[in-house]
Amino acid sequence: MSLMRIKVPAGFAVCYNKFEDIEPVKSKEDQYLENWGYFTEDILQIHKMELRKGSWIIPEKNKFILDLGWYPDSDADGSYHLVLVNEDWEVIRSKESRNRFVIRDTLEEWMDLIQRGRLFD
Repeated sequence: MSLMRIKVPAGFAVCYNKFEDIEPVKSKEDQYLENWGYFTEDILQIHKMELRKGSWIIPEKNKFILDLGWYPDSDADGSYHLVLVNEDWEVIRSKESRNRFVIRDTLEEWMDLIQRGRLFD
């Protein structure tokens, strides 16, 4: 298995990543996934950084956090839930899909919009 290829522009920090290029496999015994370890509430988290005095930092305020999980956790009927939130965990944008490629494309689009300052256009 390998991680999904994601184009992460400069100025973003991948803080946690187990977003694998893998299909969910339904268990023959119950509603859960055989490969449940790849389909949990904590799959990926990316933070927008700021350049201050020549150093990259994750800001305390005016944060952008991209967070990806599978909900319900480990459930064969679940789906990816991608959210873009601020430091108070208020949702700015959200996307739900069972298709990992749709999620990857959405991640890349949102990071591009943030990078270009066009998120709220």
